[in-house]
Amino acid sequence: MAASSCSKGTCMSPQKNMFSNSHAKDILTTMNNLRKNGTLCDVVLSVEKTEFPAHRIVLAACSDYFCAMFTNEMSESQKQSIEIQGLTANTMEVLLDFVYTETVNVTVENVQELLPAACLLQLKGVKRACSEFLENQLDPTNCLGIKKFAETHSCADLLQAAENFSFKYFSDVVQQEEFMAISKEEVQALIESNDVQLVTEEPVFAAVLSWVKHDDEKRSQYLPELLGYVRLPLLSPKYLTDVVDMEPLIKTSLECRDLVDEAKRFHLRPECRAEMKGPRTKHRTGSDERLVVVGGFGTQQSPVANVEEFNPKKQMWRFLPNLTKKRRYVAVASLGDKLYIIGGFDGMSRLNTVEYLDYTMEDLGWSAIAPMNVRRGLAGVAVLGEMIYVAGGFDGIIRHRSLERYDPHIDQWNVLAEMETGREGAGLVPANGMLYCIGGYDGVNILKSVEKFDPNTNQWVSAGSMSTRRSGAGVALLNDMIYVVGGYDGSSHLSSVECYNPRTDTWTLVTSMTIPRCYVGATVLKGKLYAVAGYDGNSLLNSVECYDPMLDVWEVMPPMTVQRCDAGVTVMRKK
Repeated sequence: MAASSCSKGTCMSPQKNMFSNSHAKDILTTMNNLRKNGTLCDVVLSVEKTEFPAHRIVLAACSDYFCAMFTNEMSESQKQSIEIQGLTANTMEVLLDFVYTETVNVTVENVQELLPAACLLQLKGVKRACSEFLENQLDPTNCLGIKKFAETHSCADLLQAAENFSFKYFSDVVQQEEFMAISKEEVQALIESNDVQLVTEEPVFAAVLSWVKHDDEKRSQYLPELLGYVRLPLLSPKYLTDVVDMEPLIKTSLECRDLVDEAKRFHLRPECRAEMKGPRTKHRTGSDERLVVVGGFGTQQSPVANVEEFNPKKQMWRFLPNLTKKRRYVAVASLGDKLYIIGGFDGMSRLNTVEYLDYTMEDLGWSAIAPMNVRRGLAGVAVLGEMIYVAGGFDGIIRHRSLERYDPHIDQWNVLAEMETGREGAGLVPANGMLYCIGGYDGVNILKSVEKFDPNTNQWVSAGSMSTRRSGAGVALLNDMIYVVGGYDGSSHLSSVECYNPRTDTWTLVTSMTIPRCYVGATVLKGKLYAVAGYDGNSLLNSVECYDPMLDVWEVMPPMTVQRCDAGVTVMRKK
């Protein structure tokens, strides 16, 4: 270790480098003043007959363009006056101010001239400032134009930002005049992307048709090719028959008819879907969807308050804010930007309370809303027509036959028609505009019966029964088919899975899960069916597996942190 130097009783500290943040700024300020006064300038830039005195060394230090000009054997390296083509005098003034001050004022009025000029003179700081400015200006009316502008001037970050914006707000973007004016190649690049964020393929089909009809005389020839990038098999049968089939431009095209027939076959012949695997039958993965697991019964033999979220893109779990009260036997629904937790059992009594988590808020937290009319644990829950429906459940004394519906616009629950049978542990799922209540326990028997509710008539009718009695099974709708996974039949915890076709009112067995699961949650994420947690007859589970309907196989996914059963499971879409 070096010792301090001492001389005549004075100790000197070891040498220390000092740096002043203002030193470089002071130098630039002085040089800028010299430029404005024309002092020590050794070059004049001529733009539109306006002369701009400057210092070669400053220009070369800031711009690769000028550095190459002044240090290579170019004719300009010896000239006192250099004419700059391709930009205006006003733009040159802004650029020189940046060179000497490190600041630039980007505005709506100057950005379209400033960015190309910055690219020409290779002023990276100005180019970056312009890109950031335009990125902040992105909206559905201009994102496609900004994307093209960025592509022309090789602004990779801006190009990516504009493209991502068009994917995220696709439904709004394709309704703008800007979309109608783009080329066939640009339409194709947009609609074929796997990153488009949509719930259904309907906006993609509508966008293609609108673009073609905007100039059908010239564009109708492109319809078969563009329709091939629409994932028609993922449209609902009702949309295919009532909208796609009725379109005159499609009726008159054999190529288009073949694509529509392929989509119909996908729905009519589920057993053939594995042969049809390809881009048109693959769900888009662009939307930022998250699997959320709420509450349940944990390893401490009591309800839990934990909430976990799974990010399929990162294949990772994380915790969200705990519930305000521990709950098991909960019903969970996602509607809009909100995650709702409904009823349940807190260890002492069944609940009618309801809370929600607003996914758009930076500071996530649970808030209470209007309670249900009755207490319910192990009720079925479904979303249909922007309303939340809750059916059945147990209040500690009786198994409910009742159904009630929540309207988030007025924060109110209304009681609707009763089912024929009281059901606890039944699944509730929407399909073809109806609600299906499946299986459950009536207080005496485990059920395999199914009831169907029509919200237009406020009536329940019977539907085809499952092959197996099930209570505590998971239910979900995938590709217009209802899947029921696991559950308990009165003697065994089940791994079997049944699939219901609402159009034919028939059930078929598909491949079983890897393990039995009772009180299991089921939902659909990225076009696959997820079975989450549950009880296998021996222990609580934190495992998760997903089912690919095209391949008829189950795949084990990363496990949750908390082992639990009878939790609420749903999918939220991040904005």
